[in-house]
Order: sequence, then C-alpha cells, then structure tokens
Amino acid sequence: MPSVEPVTAAPPAENRRAALIVLFLTVFIDLLGFGIVIPFLPLYAARMHVGAFGIGLVLSIYSLMQLVSAPVLGRISDHVGRRPIIMLGLLGSAVGYVIYGFAASFAWLLFSRAIHGACAGTVSTAQAYVADTTDESNRAHGMGMIGAAFGLGFVLGPAIGGLLGHASLRTPVFFAAALTFANLVFAAIRLPESHRPDPAARLELGHLARPIISLPRQLLGHHLTGLFTIAFLATFAMAALEATFAIMVPAIYGYGPSGVGGLLAYAGLLQALVQGYLLGKIVKRTGELTLIRAGMVALAIGLAPMASLSSHGLLFIALALVAIGYGFASPSIASLISKRTERRLQGEVLGINQSAQSLARIFGPIAAGLAYQTFGPAAAYIGGGLVALCALAMTRDAAGST
Repeated sequence: MPSVEPVTAAPPAENRRAALIVLFLTVFIDLLGFGIVIPFLPLYAARMHVGAFGIGLVLSIYSLMQLVSAPVLGRISDHVGRRPIIMLGLLGSAVGYVIYGFAASFAWLLFSRAIHGACAGTVSTAQAYVADTTDESNRAHGMGMIGAAFGLGFVLGPAIGGLLGHASLRTPVFFAAALTFANLVFAAIRLPESHRPDPAARLELGHLARPIISLPRQLLGHHLTGLFTIAFLATFAMAALEATFAIMVPAIYGYGPSGVGGLLAYAGLLQALVQGYLLGKIVKRTGELTLIRAGMVALAIGLAPMASLSSHGLLFIALALVAIGYGFASPSIASLISKRTERRLQGEVLGINQSAQSLARIFGPIAAGLAYQTFGPAAAYIGGGLVALCALAMTRDAAGST
C-alpha cells in the first residue's frame, strides 16, 4: 500500500511574511546570543578556575548537542508539526541563557551550553518550515534568508556583547535571554503551522532514538550522502578560518582586536547580503548545483593564500571571496537536499544535514588548530582551501543523486 504524504498546510500569503520574520528572528537571535556569550566564556571559566581543556569542552558541547538533536527534533517536527518544535527551541534557549547567567560552577556552565546546543538543532526545523512554504523555484532564496540570519547574528553578537559587558558579565547573557523570550511570544502569536502530519502516523518513544542510532548510517549510506559530505567539507573549510582568524590576522597583518572585529563584521555583512538578496536572484537562472560549484571555487581561492598575502587590500578581497563562496554554497546545498527529499521527511533529512555541519564544527577547529600550531599559519588556510576543492570534486557525484 503506498505511503500517504502528509498535508502541507501552507499559511495564507498575508501570514507568510510574518512567518518568515519569526524564522529569521529565531535563527538571528540564536546566533546573536551565541555571539554575545562566546567572547566572555574564557572570563567566566577563569573565575571558576577552568583550564584550556575545560574551555574547549564548553565550546564543543554546543556543536555536539546540536549534532545529536538536529535529526531527532527534525523527525519530531515531521510528526507533530514545525511550530511546536521551533517554540520549544526558543523556550529552551532562553532557559539555557538564564542558567548560564547564574552558573557558579563549571558543571552548570557546561549544562547551560548543552541545553543551548540541543535547542540550536531547531535550525533544521526552520529550514523544513521554509521547504513547506516555498515552491522549488523559491526554495534557495528561503534557505538564503535563514543563512543571512546566521551572518547578521554572528556580526552583531560580539559587538552587542562588548557594549553590554562593561556593566557586568551577566548582562549580555540576560539580554540574550530576554530577546529569545520576546521572540517566543512573537512566535506564539504570529507563527502559523506549515506542516500538517498524516493523522494515521504515530510517533512512538522508541522512534526518537532511531535518528541518533542510525546517524552514522544516514550520513554515510543515505542516497543524499554526497550532499551531506559537501556540506561537511564546506563547513570544515570555513572552520579553518573561524578557529584561527583572530590569532592569524594580528600576527601577520598587524590588526588589533577592533580590526579583527571589523574584518569579521565585513565578512558577515557581505555573506548576509549574498544569502538574503543576491542568492534568490541568481539561483533561478543557474540552479543550485552551479552555485555550489562556484561557491567552492571562491572559497578555495579565498582561503588558500589568506595567511600569505602581501597587502591589506588583498586580505579584504580574499575575505570577500570566502564570504561570497560560503554564502552561495551553504543555502544552495540545503535547498538541493530539500528538493530531493519527500515532504514527509523534510525535517529529519535537513536535520541530518545540520548534524553533518555540526560534526564539521567539532573536528574542523581541531584540525585547523593542529595545522596552525605544527606547520604555521599558512598550513591551516591552504588545508582549508584543499578541503573546499575536495567538496568541489564531490559535486560531480552529487549531480546524479536522486
């Protein structure tokens, strides 16, 4: 007997704009809060007498929990709808920030970041919501808006944290909690459901463990494994920059902390512009696969020489290529995955893609840091460029995935 496709309850046109605003704010505030908190994490840890390993553990637990939770939350959203999961993620994030603000021990600090990482798994549910409410011609643009929220949150978070941190280390954290709770209220009022599941389908407790148990097989043996691998490699390459940029730029180009922040803001704003505006206009003419390939080329060209350039002007050009390359590629990968997935599995499969990216953010910084420390700054960026070229090579196989 053929399976019954769940009904997708696309919201009326007048509600779609409000829904997109809620989704944008959900991802934006999540990354804004992440950016607000992270600069002060070493200070928190120092007060609690936590060493470098402990700091690394607190940073990595976020990505680890996101890795595990994304496919689980995606599967639940396929059964109960997107709206409850998005709201649960917002509530959990707000609680995580409050725990972080009151944390008086390393265990509570670790626990708060674990909660926040688990709730960050709702990003894939937001992508599934976009898939529910867009046709294929507008899918990449919708995914690009989610990506733009990432970029803007990454840019503004540290700046806001720096301003509020003068009052108290806890002030930025409670500000992030208030923003998240405000978005939860907004979502409760204005976010309609986009996915009405098959009423005959039942979600059993045992089903929730399956995405975790089967995650290695899904990542390596899925018919979309090629696209998951490209997402992993692209994010892994970006991690080379994210993990070492703040120490490489002062050492090689002489910028101070404000200069590093300005360069990252420049890259983040450029990426947000690409994903939020240019992507939707270009993808309709070229298709996602072409943009993924162009993005990987730009990412490789920008990364490989970044620690060996002869002028500040060339550094700006290289950084622009990285921002544009990843800005085009990442949402295009998510869009292509969505198009090649049944509607009833959108949440789970996009969750697997989110897990692949989380995995890259766990191991990418480790590999880049080792290359930087062992062979010098140039090695980390040349390595990142080579990884981007590997992702480019993978697009040949991905072209034939169905």
